Amino acid sequence: MRICHVITKPELGGAQISTLNLLSGLSRDRYAVSVITSPCGILKPDFKNLEKTRLFSSPFLIRPVNPIVDILAFIHIFLIYSSWRASLVHTHSSKAGIIGRWAAALYNLTHCLCKVKSVRCKVIHTVHGWSFNDYQPVPLKRFFILLERITARFTTKIICVSKKDLETGLKYKIAPEEKFALIKYGIPLKDFRKSLVDKLQKRKELGIHNSDPVVGMISCLKPQKAPLDYIKAAIKVYERMPHVNFLLVGDGVLRKRCEKFLSTASLNGRFIFAGWRRDVSEILSIVDVAVLTSKWEGMPISLIEALCKGCPVVATDIGGTSELIKEGVNGYITQAGSYEETAEKILKILNDPVRFNNMKKQAAFTIDESFDANRMTREIDELYRSLT
Repeated sequence: MRICHVITKPELGGAQISTLNLLSGLSRDRYAVSVITSPCGILKPDFKNLEKTRLFSSPFLIRPVNPIVDILAFIHIFLIYSSWRASLVHTHSSKAGIIGRWAAALYNLTHCLCKVKSVRCKVIHTVHGWSFNDYQPVPLKRFFILLERITARFTTKIICVSKKDLETGLKYKIAPEEKFALIKYGIPLKDFRKSLVDKLQKRKELGIHNSDPVVGMISCLKPQKAPLDYIKAAIKVYERMPHVNFLLVGDGVLRKRCEKFLSTASLNGRFIFAGWRRDVSEILSIVDVAVLTSKWEGMPISLIEALCKGCPVVATDIGGTSELIKEGVNGYITQAGSYEETAEKILKILNDPVRFNNMKKQAAFTIDESFDANRMTREIDELYRSLT
């Protein structure tokens, strides 16, 4: 089977990491694998170095909506499918999911019109969070819902990574229930669990020269993740507990805005922008409380990673967050946009050593073998084979 995966940008995000985990585990004896993505991104070398994987770069595959560039991306991806002779297309994320599936529909149509004697290309899409959300203007949200419904008609199977996303898909009648499959994220558990690190050295490497608690958020700095809410929560925590360090691991379009906002507050050098990092597992070894302030998500892979490392979490009630967090057991759930509530929950954990230690133990117990990347790959592999 000749599989072509499509993902918008090879950056450090849940969709990209999940796709890499999947591609790393797929049998190259059974599948010929290719990937279409944009030419820039911190994970580009990872995709490029995948064993026996053909990497196609499309300069037109960008995240912002741009009708002209998007049409060029559509044509380019269609041509890649044709040259690769794809028998299965698997798209990821909203932008690549729409363009990639429409290109697959044209690919199948041309096969039909030209009477090409080959099996129609199967089309799978993984929802890493829907293209529509409650923060969009109502007309725009309705447009994306309609677009998802139309695109679903020529999608063979839609994978959701959280129960919440599956329920949302059914609620808005994106597709009939039998077209959906629930396959949650998996991470390489052994790599995270066996990761050994000199914590004192890692703290110094990140600019932390004390033994005080560390609160951290790992996230792309874009509007969806609301990094300013994390900074505002950090300021609130600092006002009542100045002996706390704050890490923000990631980068993105809001970096300068975040730095400018932080410059107006005095955290005495306690807030550290770490930028993109490849040593996430090691960094999580020194984080005491993990935070996520997103406005919308699918299933936050950063929370799976944090819990696996025994970090209690404070995260907004979006996507599959409630499927990971047991309130007051391994963390707390807050409302999106409520940075004051986020600060209160962080303080509640840090101010009670007994609660903190119990939460650390429960956090590690939360992530069992069902969250392993091998399980995820096995389930998707079974789905692929069921379509042949």
